[in-house]
Amino acid sequence: MSRHKGFTGADYEAAYQRLGSNAAVAREFDVNESTVRKSRQRLAMQDPAMQGAMNAIGTGLVPSLAWIKTKATADAPGYSVMLRPPEETPEDIAERIADRMNEIVAAPPVHRPQAVSADLLNMLPIFDVHLGQRVGSFGTAQAVERLREGVRDVVDRAPRAETMVLLNGGDFTEANDNSALTPSSKNPLAVDMDFDDISDVAVDLMVEIIDYALSVSGRVVYQGLKANHDPAMSVVLRQALRMRYQNEPRFELLDGMDLFTYEWEGNLLAGVHGHQKVSKPESLTLAIAARHAAAWGKSRNRELWRGHSHNQLSIAVPGMTLYQVNPICPPGRYANENLYTGQSDIQCVTYGKGGGRRASTVHIFQD
Repeated sequence: MSRHKGFTGADYEAAYQRLGSNAAVAREFDVNESTVRKSRQRLAMQDPAMQGAMNAIGTGLVPSLAWIKTKATADAPGYSVMLRPPEETPEDIAERIADRMNEIVAAPPVHRPQAVSADLLNMLPIFDVHLGQRVGSFGTAQAVERLREGVRDVVDRAPRAETMVLLNGGDFTEANDNSALTPSSKNPLAVDMDFDDISDVAVDLMVEIIDYALSVSGRVVYQGLKANHDPAMSVVLRQALRMRYQNEPRFELLDGMDLFTYEWEGNLLAGVHGHQKVSKPESLTLAIAARHAAAWGKSRNRELWRGHSHNQLSIAVPGMTLYQVNPICPPGRYANENLYTGQSDIQCVTYGKGGGRRASTVHIFQD
């Protein structure tokens, strides 16, 4: 069925009663699943006052609350009433997650490359992509192409290694939900699409990156970290990738979403997003040494990666070097308002057996 406008919540509800899931309805009407879900929610509200407020400002988005005011007349006083639509129930959330998980199919086999070196490991740190961020004419479509171009460039120029480590260092998306606020500080965010839609984009893009990594590496190791903008996204990606690559023996999904550590042939690689209260390089180094004493003792080269601050920095402390990386996204509203001037880039670092770096490739984005 081709996409066309004019469907109502009643149309979607009738199809839902017949098909049993929002995802199935979305396929039949060729619309986004979030469109179906929100239309059914609006139908369930059946609140003419809230609908009138939405019509008055010309929006199809259901506000989290609204003030409805009436003028006093000779016969009745004026009223000021705050309306709050019902929130999505846990049952609705569970159904939505189940619908999405059921749609994920195991990945088809990716051909293993022949010419890879068992003596090398490539690491691709992916920090602060902020998919969904809107800055002028820059939005999700441009962010997707930006990351795709950068990853291909640095990976293609790196030596072919048996293992590639993909560290998703967090803030992969700009927002954590449809409130368009940071979860802790409640700072407003400029976004160009709903969270349901951006989570689809994020999963599809990460799957594309992993598939490409599998095509040029013997094995791929992935870990995603929680961050201050999008702690929920690390969970969404983890579950989606677990289902997607359940039959791929060359893909390994590491546990944990707060701290990344990986010991390989004399190298101890670690990573945090960077928003943790423990932020001094010396304190972070001691925490890693205490938590991973065995790996620390086996390694002669130890590196800690972090992002969050949107500027580049390297600090050598006894036993470990901290590399704070530039963001992949362009400067956003907060950065522009505060006159931040850091550049954006992505890099791939190659490590060798025995410990130490062997090569590094960098893609600098031209903002």
